[in-house]
Amino acid sequence: MANLKKQQYWFMVFITVYTLTGIGALILGNVWLSQSADGAPREAVISREIELAGTVIGGIVAATALVGYVGAISPMKRKRFLVVFMCLLVAAMVAELGLGGVIWFKTLRMRSLYKDKWQSVWPDTLKIAFQDMSTLTGYGQCCGYTQNQNVVPSGVCKTAAASFPGCEEKVSAFADGYLRKLFTSLFGFTVVNVFCFVSGVMLVQTRNDEERYIRIGKKDARMYSNVI
Repeated sequence: MANLKKQQYWFMVFITVYTLTGIGALILGNVWLSQSADGAPREAVISREIELAGTVIGGIVAATALVGYVGAISPMKRKRFLVVFMCLLVAAMVAELGLGGVIWFKTLRMRSLYKDKWQSVWPDTLKIAFQDMSTLTGYGQCCGYTQNQNVVPSGVCKTAAASFPGCEEKVSAFADGYLRKLFTSLFGFTVVNVFCFVSGVMLVQTRNDEERYIRIGKKDARMYSNVI
């Protein structure tokens, strides 16, 4: 029984961390969705679909954790909850890996992707925001996507566009900063999921062993009673 308590303790630790990852994703996704605006630079690199997907996955993780907690409180009586939780955990892990893969793939084709968007998709307000952005370390004023090409005539870009570089490097650096953090976090969440899954398997196995010992004990007690 002591071994069961030990496995139960570690499972509770890992499922708590797992829950926190879901709550964190849920909160961050809701904040970003509430702050979304067509002219915001972040919206250019992290689509509303990605924000919504991250929020949904966070909610699913937090909800599935409740199933795990129910099973962990009394593993001898609620084995079914533990098994269901581990199945849901695998599904959540696949979803996180899928979203992380989509975001990672975007980083491989940022320059061509954002060039097309600059030319035909993004509104002028967004382009101006990138041209005038001064908060990105190492990047100052820029005009157009490539130098003196597709320039939005605004501010200094209206009179001296040829004096400044294009915004290709700035846009790529800005996007990479966001996307890299996102897919790294998602892949990190899957590591937590793996530890939680392994801990759950060990808990179920230990619980099964305890159940077997109890049955053997009851059988031996009956045999002893019959002999007497």
